[in-house]
Amino acid sequence: MTAAGCWPAMDMLRSEPMQLVQLIIPIESAHRAISYLGDLGLFQFKDLNAEKSPFQRTYATQIKRCGEMARKLRFFRDQMKRTGSFSSSWSPMGTNVNLDELEVKLGEYEAELLEMNANTEKLQRSYNELLEYKLVLQKASQVFYSAEHNAIAQHREVEQALGEGSIDSPLLLEQEMSTEPSKQVKLGFVSGLVAREKSLAFERILFRSTRGNVYHRQVVVEEPVTDPVSGDKVEKNVFVVFYSGERAKNKILKICDAFGANRYPFPDDISKQYQMITEVSGKLSELKTTIDIGQLHRANLLQSIGYEFEQWNLLVKKEKSIYHSLNMLSLDVTKKCLVGEGWCPTFATNQIQNVLNRATVDSNSQVGAIFQVLHTKDSPPTYFRTNKFTSAFQEIVDAYGVAKYQEANPGVYTIVTFPFLFAVMFEMGHNMLVLLAIIFHNTSERKLSNQSIHLELSYAFFTVRAFGNNFAHGVSRNGFSLNLFVTGIKCALPQGRETFLWPEVPPEIYFTHLLLYLGMLFPKPFLLKKQHEERHRGQSYALLDSTEDDSFELEEHKGSHGHEIRVYLAHSELSSVFYEKVLLLAWGYNVFILIIGIVVFICATVGVLLLMETLSAFLHALRLHWVEFQSKFYEGDGYKFSPFSFVSIGDDEE
Repeated sequence: MTAAGCWPAMDMLRSEPMQLVQLIIPIESAHRAISYLGDLGLFQFKDLNAEKSPFQRTYATQIKRCGEMARKLRFFRDQMKRTGSFSSSWSPMGTNVNLDELEVKLGEYEAELLEMNANTEKLQRSYNELLEYKLVLQKASQVFYSAEHNAIAQHREVEQALGEGSIDSPLLLEQEMSTEPSKQVKLGFVSGLVAREKSLAFERILFRSTRGNVYHRQVVVEEPVTDPVSGDKVEKNVFVVFYSGERAKNKILKICDAFGANRYPFPDDISKQYQMITEVSGKLSELKTTIDIGQLHRANLLQSIGYEFEQWNLLVKKEKSIYHSLNMLSLDVTKKCLVGEGWCPTFATNQIQNVLNRATVDSNSQVGAIFQVLHTKDSPPTYFRTNKFTSAFQEIVDAYGVAKYQEANPGVYTIVTFPFLFAVMFEMGHNMLVLLAIIFHNTSERKLSNQSIHLELSYAFFTVRAFGNNFAHGVSRNGFSLNLFVTGIKCALPQGRETFLWPEVPPEIYFTHLLLYLGMLFPKPFLLKKQHEERHRGQSYALLDSTEDDSFELEEHKGSHGHEIRVYLAHSELSSVFYEKVLLLAWGYNVFILIIGIVVFICATVGVLLLMETLSAFLHALRLHWVEFQSKFYEGDGYKFSPFSFVSIGDDEE
């Protein structure tokens, strides 16, 4: 076994050798060549048109077209999510779709879907209005029926009272009939529905505005009603307001509009009421049938869109990324070729040349692409070839700072040392539970990878707000808006210069914090000296007869190697506390107390020992690697190799 076999492979210990390459591609094969390079994923383009705005570049129109198609696809996705027919599963790849054909097809689908939505909205609004009208006819008739019943009863009482009295006394009805028609006051009423939460205020405003010259009755609707305007479920009451005079009527109508009450006509005749209820019921059944047919047709359309949605979405994203990359290339003098520059690993030279040749053949171009290596003094990007296992440890190192080009990679040693230090601070029993969770995650990896994982729950638990959930009042109420403030800061910043102070430090925020701490500690010696002088005024110090010279050895990095042992002991102490104070105490009681103790013990074990202690051990292992290991030799001020690849656009939502 040779000595070289004891070392890891060079693709992990040192970054891959990189080279700056110039590509000269004919325009007729440029699109296909960039597409093949995206499939390969080993070429990082340099922007040769950085001085131009996005609207001044060559392929700005094509990018705008792709953005419009992406907007239509997002509209289709929202519509499918509302109906519950959206599925993130991939559809089988059918025939190749041209971008121009797809643009026409998406436009037709969008126009048809918008028309169907508008018609459905109109029909649904008419249906909700008729439904409210039917409720008004049913509930208001109860008001009139009860009023008529009460009037008949009162009339009988009056007749009985008058029968017992004098025969010569005139009846009230005869007095009313004898009144001149010009002096009679015309009575009217307004009926409709108002939100239940506004009903009391509605009644109060009616009474005050008319000075009590109205008669108001309300009937509660048991089930929530769909509002025709907003489309939301709202609890409402049917109201009937009786008035006298046109001025009172105008006031009532304005109050109804202010409270958002929906007014509906109500016939006086009972026979017309029953006739209107029958007509409204027939219209409701017809509208319901029409709406159901429209919804079925819309669902079929969305289903046909959803079958090829992922294929279309991927095509639009690919085309948009291709045109973004083409905008980084510059036109030559003849305007027949595109010139591009970029970084690529040296091992990928033959692969890139083969890709360019294949693009030339497939596009039937008469001129082939030119591949030539450039010599430069610029620092190349850093590229490590990792797999699914080593990429996690490499990300731990890159979180501290990306290695310089050809700098020694701490990730090689992190693969061994990080799990070891984590295991030292954890114990075997709970480690087995963590192992079972990892095995379950690995078995469900394919299923979980197809689902988009969001971090809102983590933000809810770990985000710290300095002033609570919201400010007491908006910023823009008492001053300038926030956008104007941010714009002022942007104008004050120097153009074309970095805003951090020391770019050699990978986490620049550490250096900023260091300056803040030094600024806070600067007045401390002066304050201590002042306190010392005030405490010991007029006193002096004398030398001791014998002094001993103590030697102190100062170390730049003092490793707290016993810290992981203390973490392990704290973990063991917590385990014993939960076992003795929860599980054993509940063991001597009845079954109900025992079940509660077991549940509390399991929750404490999972929440504290498995989640919090796992996070604590992970953070301590991370600190040991970053502070005690990497800070001794690792600069980490490089930048990652970011090749143009179609793999990275799979979950992009733009």
